[in-house]
Amino acid sequence: MTLVGDGLNSPRKQGGNDDSVEVPSPFPDKYVLRNTRILKVSRAQITEVPMEVFELARQEQVNIVRLDGNHLMELPRNLTMLSELLYELDVAKNEISYVPTYISQFSILSILDLSCNLLCELPMELAGLQLLNHLDISYNRFKQLPRCIYELECLETLLAQDNKIKEIDASDLGLGGMKQLIKLNLMNNDLQTVPPTLGNLRNLQELELWGNPFRQPRHQILSMGTAAVLRYLRTRIPSN
Repeated sequence: MTLVGDGLNSPRKQGGNDDSVEVPSPFPDKYVLRNTRILKVSRAQITEVPMEVFELARQEQVNIVRLDGNHLMELPRNLTMLSELLYELDVAKNEISYVPTYISQFSILSILDLSCNLLCELPMELAGLQLLNHLDISYNRFKQLPRCIYELECLETLLAQDNKIKEIDASDLGLGGMKQLIKLNLMNNDLQTVPPTLGNLRNLQELELWGNPFRQPRHQILSMGTAAVLRYLRTRIPSN
């Protein structure tokens, strides 16, 4: 893709004759980037992001990138140009099947949306995102929660609904060690059991478990809300 002129909104011609149609670039120009600090290219059917876009975004100190609703098959490699600037990255509703190990370079990332892709695992390097407090991996193909998630000590929101998760680790080495967790969504998975030790997450304010095949807690308990579910789970923790 060729970018023309100062901005990225310079029109591009399609067709090879005088009747060709000028199509605006989907990428924002430097003035939009400068005023918003956001690189937003949503539902534009793009399959890649030119390097020049990220170069300009870096010059304008962009700290939010939203590339949702496109046809990306991977995270753009040149996204690393913004690794020291980004605190929000949204690549939801694409065709991404893996997350590269260089994700660890995004040291100040706070919000990461990977929902509605083709993911079945995450690299352990993602555990390096120690400032991450919101992670959305819903509507993917996970059969278990990736181990790297348990290392995210600042995580407050974990959305993992509509996957194929069969079991969760609620021990101190798993979810039980995530003391900052406030919201956990595991709806519409394949959970066979709910570990009683999940009830020890006393800071949890929103726990969604509907749409799983486990028998306990029963629907009556689930309908009473998060606090009631956590109390019930604690009663089922075996005494020493």
